Parts: sequence; structure tokens; C-alpha cells
Amino acid sequence: MKISIKNKKSDPKIQKSFIRHFWVFAFLVLFTNQGICQFNGMYPPYTKWYQDPLGIKPLELSTAFGFVWASVATAACLIFTKKDSLLQKNITFYTEVGKTIGYKPPFTASNQNEIGIIFGLRPNMSLGFSLSSYHFKDNINDTYTFGFMPLVKWDLFRSKKVDFYFQYNAGISYSLSIFPLTGTGLGTDTSRYGTKFNFLAKYTIGADYFLTNKIALQVALKHFHLSNGNIKGIERNPSYDGNGLSIGLMYKISKKGAKFQSK
Repeated sequence: MKISIKNKKSDPKIQKSFIRHFWVFAFLVLFTNQGICQFNGMYPPYTKWYQDPLGIKPLELSTAFGFVWASVATAACLIFTKKDSLLQKNITFYTEVGKTIGYKPPFTASNQNEIGIIFGLRPNMSLGFSLSSYHFKDNINDTYTFGFMPLVKWDLFRSKKVDFYFQYNAGISYSLSIFPLTGTGLGTDTSRYGTKFNFLAKYTIGADYFLTNKIALQVALKHFHLSNGNIKGIERNPSYDGNGLSIGLMYKISKKGAKFQSK
């Protein structure tokens, strides 16, 4: 049994070329991470490469700056791949819950809930947006945050029952109280405190397991970043960075036969 999106007009050569170039890019990033880029300030302060592998400069997907790269990659895909009218009729709703743990003091835990909608635009790329809520808690912080993030999702590999993907979200948020309330406590980073308004960035690698031709189970690993971009100065921007796991469900709305199709 093979599960795929019903699409007679899709060009397999385009799909294979897109996936091949993505994996070459990912290999080069990871190879560089483990080599020369662990030093010379190529990563955020107090961050190991394995904690934020795509946070390397100048990529910086763990910051709002990553939105620029995601926008460029999305525009290139829209320009250089063929438009598919059938795919544009694919609309998917999703909901997920997850948890991240900060890898810098005070090691804040974040319980996360997210709902969103995704529109299929190319054989291996979709665009959408999400609404999210977070509960940040540690021995100092305890607040709720609400966010909005546009997103782009790329399918990397498809097997008989599972699609593997990479997803990038970036947007804005507002907290009920100031967050974070303190710096990391590492070195001289002790007296900083954050703001209620912050930017969000999240990159995810995961898998969609198709339960039916309309419903899929989603499991993912993610890196999550929150900061205010120094809008009130670096002394007011301690930021939050964490890694975690999420699980969710996807439901596809079909128009004129566009759906997850078992063959």
C-alpha cells in the first residue's frame, strides 16, 4: 500500500530534484556544524551545535532572521517549480500538543498547544499559519503566552505509509506577564529581563502517519525560540531556547477529489 496525494499532473523529476537538493543542503550544514563552526561565535552564546543545529550563522533559523531564509526558499520554490491547480485545492487542518525544555538556566519548561491550517501549493511544499498558546514555568517564571505564526512545510521523503517533512514557523507573541524574568545566570548574564511582546521561531522535523485517506497522526522533534529582537536593548532580551517533542492530528478537506490517496 502506498499513500500519496492524488496528483496526476505532478512532475516526479521536480519532486526528486527538490528533495535531493534539500538533503545536500542539510548534509553541508551538519558537516560544517561539527567542524569549524563550533567556535568563532557561529552559534548563539552558551549554545552547543547539537542544541540548535540550524542556529548557525548566517542561517540562524532559531531566530526571527530565519524568516528571511524561509521566505527566499519559499519564493524560489514558487518561481522555479510548476503550478498545480489540483494541489491548490488541498486544505489541511491540524492540531498538536507538545513540550520543550530550555537548555539554558533556569531550564524553563514550556507546555505548548497549536492549531493551524495548511494550503498545498506545490508537490513538496505547503504554506499556512498557526495559532498557539504556551505555559512557561520554572522556579522563577510562570506565565502564559499566545502567538501567531505563518509557516512553510516541505515534504522530504515519502514511504508507503509515512511522509517525512521539515517545517518552519516564525511570528509574534504576547505574554500575560514579562517573560523571561531573568538572564541565564551564566557569566555576566544575570540581571536581564524580558518583555511581554516577543518574536517566535520554530523549526521542526517530523513524520505524518496516515491513518485514513483524510486523517494523519503527526509526530515531530522541534527547536523553539522566543525573544524580542532587542527592541528595547539587549539588556531587555534574555530570550528562551528549548528543544522538545510534539504529537498531533491532521485532517484534510478534499475538493474535487484532492485527498490522501491509498494505492
